[in-house]
Amino acid sequence: MSESAEGGLKKFKVGWRGFLALLATILRIAVVAISSYGDFTHFAQNSEAITLMASAKAPLGEYFQQNEKWPEDLDKMVENTSGRFTRSVAITRGAGGAGEIELTATMRTEDVDRRVRGKTILMVSSDGGKTWTCKRGTMAEENLPASCRKK
Repeated sequence: MSESAEGGLKKFKVGWRGFLALLATILRIAVVAISSYGDFTHFAQNSEAITLMASAKAPLGEYFQQNEKWPEDLDKMVENTSGRFTRSVAITRGAGGAGEIELTATMRTEDVDRRVRGKTILMVSSDGGKTWTCKRGTMAEENLPASCRKK
């Protein structure tokens, strides 16, 4: 494009071949962007499960310090044990005991990415809630958030 003597812009002429080339380029970019978006949706959905389990860590640690044992269930400990993509978070091992505790987040089976549908992620503490380790459960390792993958 160039400016005319009056200061306006001349019309930009594009032939049909140029138009098709431009359209093909835009479509290629769109295909890459859409396919990349699909690669990250399951990570976002998993992060909800991790966040729900993380919100239980402090109340569980405090309960253990005060009672020297774990609670029987999470319902009285945390406000939310489910979310849009997470069907439930529950104590699956160690409830009412004084040893290791295991939390399991189970993903929903509908309206979630196929890679995480119905799968589980675990969080385990063996020191009274001072430290927690994220484990894969039934979730494929490549679908886990980086914080839960084996190092």
